Amino acid sequence: MATAVQIRDKTASRLGIVGEGETIPSYEADDLDKAYKEIFAQLQAKNLNVWDFDEEVPDEYVYHVVAMTAYVRLDEYAVPNARYKRIARDNAFAIPEIRELRTANIYTTPQPDYF
Repeated sequence: MATAVQIRDKTASRLGIVGEGETIPSYEADDLDKAYKEIFAQLQAKNLNVWDFDEEVPDEYVYHVVAMTAYVRLDEYAVPNARYKRIARDNAFAIPEIRELRTANIYTTPQPDYF
């Protein structure tokens, strides 16, 4: 589980804004908080979020939410080309994988044995 603050910190690290052990400047923290709100609204509009905004993001969704949040802020930060491509690639797979996570419970229910 990850809080909104942890999502913000992971996004900053993913974008290369801060290094390990550094803190995010307040203006960048505010910007990344807004980005997370945008992503949450997008997921909510598509009925893909299984948590409320003030709740923690489930572990299986964290990677995808961070990728999407980083992607919406790629052009605002000087992200090197290789990092840019990785984030863009991960973002491209985020929505389909979130959809798959949402429907996984349907396919993992035990099937009855017929004799």
